[in-house]
Amino acid sequence: MTKRKLKPIAESSTGLNTRYQDVSTKKELTLNQAVKAVKQGKYPGIHVVERKDGTIFIRSNPDGKENNNLE
Repeated sequence: MTKRKLKPIAESSTGLNTRYQDVSTKKELTLNQAVKAVKQGKYPGIHVVERKDGTIFIRSNPDGKENNNLE
């Protein structure tokens, strides 16, 4: 099974990624859709982060390489 990947395609004025594209299917997802899909396990290697201020976003799991980070 091929590892599905997301890439950010839009961000807010504060730099928060707000839209993503599934690299395999070319489907676009909102931040909320991406968070839901990540929580459902559809994107291995990505996890959901919730800051103390309530901001929720997704982030690639650390692997020591900077060139493949989601953010």
